[in-house]
Amino acid sequence: MNEKTFEVFVSLLLLWAGLVTLAFRNRRNRLIGFRVGYTWHSERVWRKVNTFGGLSLIVYSIILLCLAIYGVSMNAFTIAVVVFVVAESLIGTWMAEREYELEELSKEAPDKPPATEVGIPMTSIKPYLLVQLGLLGFYLILVALFWDKLPERVAVHFSASGQPNGYMDRLSGLVVFPVLGWLIPFSLTFLAKDPGFFARLSAGVTRRGWFEFNTIMSAGLVMVFISVLIYNVGVISANAINYAVIGLFVLIGLGTYRLLTVRPDERL
Repeated sequence: MNEKTFEVFVSLLLLWAGLVTLAFRNRRNRLIGFRVGYTWHSERVWRKVNTFGGLSLIVYSIILLCLAIYGVSMNAFTIAVVVFVVAESLIGTWMAEREYELEELSKEAPDKPPATEVGIPMTSIKPYLLVQLGLLGFYLILVALFWDKLPERVAVHFSASGQPNGYMDRLSGLVVFPVLGWLIPFSLTFLAKDPGFFARLSAGVTRRGWFEFNTIMSAGLVMVFISVLIYNVGVISANAINYAVIGLFVLIGLGTYRLLTVRPDERL
């Protein structure tokens, strides 16, 4: 599959997702739609947020399709997709919270989910955000230190055998795309700062578990980013990248375990 075909496929996939979201905007369900605590507890909020989500997906998918047909580079296309996903998640969560708070002012508002269990203090989000920011800062400091030793085009993708098969300019490959990748767990952590975010999560998933999961994911991503960086500097071989990826999967397993088992009052 060449780049243009892939871009068209992603655009059509987003278009399909938008149409399905619109089709189910009037029916709360467990599989389709923008699901955070506020949308699940209010039918009106569910309908309004999912109408916005569906329409924005459709409009943006058409824009992406035009970009793909025009022949925009894969780098620019990927940045556009990531920016859209992050922006829609932030706007959708903000809209759900705002609409729910407006509904709370009326007599029809359902009870808001409790922020914490009785007798258990709410886990602070700040340490987890600071750790993730620290990981990114450490990586960017390394990039700055090694910048003059990097070639103009750097390897950013590797085959299963460990051989580089994808290249970018060093700014895009070692700064822009790593920061966009890092933003995913950071955004998921930040969005969960409000207790309403957890109202529809499965039983057993806590704020602490969610924060730890995304922080561990962030650490795993930064580990891979650093491995790619020092490979391009010439410090390690390409095979070491495979070990970094294996390490990422190990961390994903650890993060999933913590997500499903950690209790609100448990400490690492």
